[in-house]
Amino acid sequence: MNHKHFAFCISVMLMLLLAACVPSSTAPTAVVIVMTVPATPVVTAIVNSVSGSTSGTVPVNLAGSPMQVGSKYLNFDGASLVAVPGGPFTMGYVGSDNPVHTVTLSNFWIYSTKVTNREYQQCVAVGKCTPPDSQDDQGYTDFDSQSDPIVGVTWAQSEAYCEYANGQLPTEAQWEKAARGPNGNIYPWGNSSPSVDLLNYNNNIRQTTNVINYPLGKSYYGALDMEGNTYEWVHDWYDPFYYRSGPAQDPLGPATGSWRSVRSAGYKSNNDQVKASTRDYRFPAYHARDLGFRCVVKAPTFLAPMCSLTALAGPNVTGNSVPSAAGRTCPLVGVSVTYSGCGTSPIASVNFTDNEPGGSDPNASIVVGTGCSQPSPLGPTFPKVSTCTNIPGSGVDVSITSQCTYYDLLQAICPPHYNLAGNHQCVWDGSDTAGQSCPAGTQYDAAHSCCTTTATTATNFPACPAGMFFQNMGGNVYECLPSGLAGTVTPASVHVQPSNLCSGIVNNP
Repeated sequence: MNHKHFAFCISVMLMLLLAACVPSSTAPTAVVIVMTVPATPVVTAIVNSVSGSTSGTVPVNLAGSPMQVGSKYLNFDGASLVAVPGGPFTMGYVGSDNPVHTVTLSNFWIYSTKVTNREYQQCVAVGKCTPPDSQDDQGYTDFDSQSDPIVGVTWAQSEAYCEYANGQLPTEAQWEKAARGPNGNIYPWGNSSPSVDLLNYNNNIRQTTNVINYPLGKSYYGALDMEGNTYEWVHDWYDPFYYRSGPAQDPLGPATGSWRSVRSAGYKSNNDQVKASTRDYRFPAYHARDLGFRCVVKAPTFLAPMCSLTALAGPNVTGNSVPSAAGRTCPLVGVSVTYSGCGTSPIASVNFTDNEPGGSDPNASIVVGTGCSQPSPLGPTFPKVSTCTNIPGSGVDVSITSQCTYYDLLQAICPPHYNLAGNHQCVWDGSDTAGQSCPAGTQYDAAHSCCTTTATTATNFPACPAGMFFQNMGGNVYECLPSGLAGTVTPASVHVQPSNLCSGIVNNP
């Protein structure tokens, strides 16, 4: 037991003794609002609420928590890291390139999920990553696919992301231990046969899915999606005979080679392909729509915490379940244009519609171009009309968009060591510190011992936990919401084009 852990245990014992001395009628009830914490590791503990004991376990912030099974840490990019304590484990299964052998690894932290589209976009935004292949990852920028795994990336692109995240791709040994546990389970969830409630496989869904959709399939250490959804790049060069000659302690793979090793399985993989010991390989420049990655981080506290974060809200901020979307409405917007008049100077009447209940939508935004009047009536009332005359020869684009309205108040909450400011922003209180380095795109604020973006707002650095969405709540208010509560409005647009026709209607595509 290390000194910090020993000191913590003594502190807890003293607090319990003091509490025992307080008369029951005056003894305070512990009130804990908890979630995965970006600045410090978390462990699981039983707590009491105002109304009495909880019926399960919740993550509680404990600075300097030990490397032990169940410990978690929310990385700056929104990925949840899970602890994999060092020690021996059974690696390999069957085959000439995969003999059973014992490997001993040092401590490491591994991403609990595959890296998501949203996480990868942030790396691209700060210039540390390059975009994926657009044919492979066709949902890369789609709102509904932000928590799907990034695909269409090469080995080098994957490693570049892990370096940005202050880590690296896991070795084959690290990946396999995280998937199989210390006792060499056949599958991440144990030794029972695969089924559709455990993983995305066998072409049951025919595409990638949200990285937290299969909690029942988690591994011994709490890692999700270790099998199914997408294959994963790992660090090693591939050598079919490496297991026969490689070191028994922290093997790194061959020094060089022609192929890089690949682990896991994809959404099209069958029962025989989803064993956690299965090895595969590809050329480093290969990319595919069912190939992604996750990272290993050896020192999570190397980076300082963020100075501000977007607050979290929703029925389950830990992302372990998907709540209903009953707390919102997302309007359907539309635009159409009717031409009148003949010759070279037609008049276009542009009609904007919005079915927000009550015929009023304060979140709607309309853009009209040169030659078009401001939409009327003024204010949030719909429908609206804009008249376009003297239209340029190339025509003009008009559009309408809006945002979902949340009619049930969602209480925003912050991690420990953060204070809620402005109802939706979490500001670091400086009570605990880690390293003094910061991720790309941020800079260290020595006065507050934290990392800040250029504009000092978390909205420019939306590190929501994996499986949650960075959601515009309307009125420039942002929160991290569980996927079941997140929503978006599809914008509508039309190109108003001069016409010699006397009449006609062009509807929004």
